[in-house]
Amino acid sequence: MAGFSIIVPSFNQDKFIRETLDNLATLKLKAAEKNSVVQIIVVDNCSDKATASHIKSFSHIIDNLFIEKDRGQFDAINKGLKVVTGDYWTWLNTDDLIDIDGFFKLVDELNKHPETDYIYGNVSYIDEQSKFSKSSSSGKLSLVKLVHKDASISQPGSFFRTAFTKRIGELAPFHFAFDYEYILRCLKYNAHLLHIQTNVAYFRYYTTSKSGSRDYRFLKEQLHINQQYGGHLLSKLGIMLNLRILKRKLFN
Repeated sequence: MAGFSIIVPSFNQDKFIRETLDNLATLKLKAAEKNSVVQIIVVDNCSDKATASHIKSFSHIIDNLFIEKDRGQFDAINKGLKVVTGDYWTWLNTDDLIDIDGFFKLVDELNKHPETDYIYGNVSYIDEQSKFSKSSSSGKLSLVKLVHKDASISQPGSFFRTAFTKRIGELAPFHFAFDYEYILRCLKYNAHLLHIQTNVAYFRYYTTSKSGSRDYRFLKEQLHINQQYGGHLLSKLGIMLNLRILKRKLFN
């Protein structure tokens, strides 16, 4: 059975990080019962005392811990990548969760399809109280779709083959849409994709989160990355992104 690494970039998230680390502790234990290894890597940007206390209380399940300044989420994940030992890896934000049953279904699919470079499943949205709100699926991904039609991705439900990502490099220095760029890069380099119709992660969406804040800079980065990969302003996606940027600038 393949080994897995999960990188947790952390910064001042005392409200949710305990639930996230408890979720990973359960995952690690259940994986061990199935003779599989889950490596937990926490990269913390010198967080406040409350966050640091939660991290310390889960030191027994953290395999690699870095507490040092970083340049943002992308940089923290890249630091974690340097010590990844699993055959597959992902990152998990300190307010999100892994669907444990879904994870093991994903593992089963990888055992059936060992050629897979990038596997992704569905994602459930939860609120600040961890209550389910909706499910989301990226459907069948392709470079054409993500560049010209729809930039929606399911990173929280994704795992990447370590041997493949070593060839394509680290995350690019974007602060909002680095996951979009990374998945585009995977597709550009012909990753063997596998989409499973199984919930793999819980994505916490709320107004003060990076995704929920409706910050127009997120869309500006998406548009910039989109053009880097051959998108154009008059495509369906280009027009939509520009309109959304304008709307957020005017009304947020």
